[in-house]
Amino acid sequence: MLKVSAANSQLTTHLPHSSKDSKPPSTPTSSNYKPNHLHILKKCTHLIQFKQVHAQIIKTPLQQADTHLSKLIEALVGSANLPYARLVFDQITEPSTFAFNTVIKGYGTDNLGHKGIDLYIRMRYQGLNPDNFTYPFLLKACNGLKQGKGVHSLVVKNKRFSSEIHSLTSLITFYCSFGDVESARLLFDRMPEKNVVTWTGIITGYVKQKRYKEGIELFYQMKNYGVEMNELTLVCVLSACANLGTLEIGQWVHEYTDRKRIFLNPKLGAALIDMYAKCGHIDKASQVFQTLPCKGVYVWNAMIGGLALHGYGIEAIDRFREMQGSGLKPDGITFIAVLSACSHSGLVEKGKEIFGSMRKDYEIEPNIKHYGCFVDLLCRAGLLNEAYEVIINMPMEPNGVLWGTLLNACAAAANVALAEAAMQQLTVLEPFNDGNYVLISNIYAAKKRWDDVARIRKILKDGQIVRNPGHSLIQVDNVVHEFMVGDGRHPCSELIYDMLEKVSITLKE
Repeated sequence: MLKVSAANSQLTTHLPHSSKDSKPPSTPTSSNYKPNHLHILKKCTHLIQFKQVHAQIIKTPLQQADTHLSKLIEALVGSANLPYARLVFDQITEPSTFAFNTVIKGYGTDNLGHKGIDLYIRMRYQGLNPDNFTYPFLLKACNGLKQGKGVHSLVVKNKRFSSEIHSLTSLITFYCSFGDVESARLLFDRMPEKNVVTWTGIITGYVKQKRYKEGIELFYQMKNYGVEMNELTLVCVLSACANLGTLEIGQWVHEYTDRKRIFLNPKLGAALIDMYAKCGHIDKASQVFQTLPCKGVYVWNAMIGGLALHGYGIEAIDRFREMQGSGLKPDGITFIAVLSACSHSGLVEKGKEIFGSMRKDYEIEPNIKHYGCFVDLLCRAGLLNEAYEVIINMPMEPNGVLWGTLLNACAAAANVALAEAAMQQLTVLEPFNDGNYVLISNIYAAKKRWDDVARIRKILKDGQIVRNPGHSLIQVDNVVHEFMVGDGRHPCSELIYDMLEKVSITLKE
């Protein structure tokens, strides 16, 4: 049974009881008395209340005391009281697999994965077998691919779980979270059974790695297999559509939500707005925005960002003011969207005002993305010296994006001095970015400094820096086609080049 300390035996409860009598309840003496601890646990909201239930479980002789303690552990982990949950766990002389799983899950959630792994080793040492939840929880405790692959080997060795959908889906999600889409796909293709979570996990993995085309292809497979999609699937697919510009697929998703009467929550609504805006239909994005019943921060950010993308700076700032008026507090992403709107619309003074208000009015510390937007604003306005001062006085180390923004602006203004200062940093931060060398070479050429042009070309040649070929994407009959410069991989390449030649001849005539 349980080892009860003297301190525990002194604990008393102050939880409300169901008796209408004003007298305090007497201590039950009947052997038939079974206090409903599990019911009381659902009402606990504070650690002191959990401790009171704990005291009652210890004081009351119950045949299922260990079961009740396991449920107490589950409630404590769910309410972010992991340290006390572990104390309760250590009181159980023979903890069940359920109890082990619960604490392992808690350690994984609290970024204390090493303790979760140690607990799993102890569980196996005590002769307990894992269940359907053990390996998914153990994967959450893994902090790297090596540990995850170790769990994968355990799953494969155990015939009970080698084809169990829950464990295998968790492995796919794990691999994708660490960017190893290839291992995830290999596992996915071998699975005998797949559900909506499995499909969503692998599609999300491709989209997060910016492999949007492959994500869309998997989405078509999922659709053809007749798998019902959930909100997470749709949000992920809309993100791929937004980045590929595949309007037809995005519209199909929108129609699907209407047909299936799927509620447009803030995340799904924001994904639709973002998709329409990035596919060039800001009017449709505005229509979706107006019809959404619940406009969270995600939704406002998507709408402001969409207006910024289309150069509607004034309208974006108006939306920003409306958002504030609705009582919602803007976050860091909101300010990225608003600053971008100012940048694309040339609203320099308004942009400076908003950037300054981040700390002063909203207590939001600008990060490197905010500085990137601010530098872009100044560069587009031709304020190169001011932009340079912002970069060198930033509280964090500037990255290649900021110096690249300045270099681009210098190319437009043929400012050699600042271009060389930016290039000096970029050769360290992005030594193999061919675009930077091309820009500085063009700046030198504009000033007729041919010796410097030759020097840059020699650096490119000696450093074996290869120019990345340009590429484009088009959508025909719901299929995305990708083309690169001089590309002959497309199955219709001969027909395409024949048509291009005919168009070229026609134009010359």
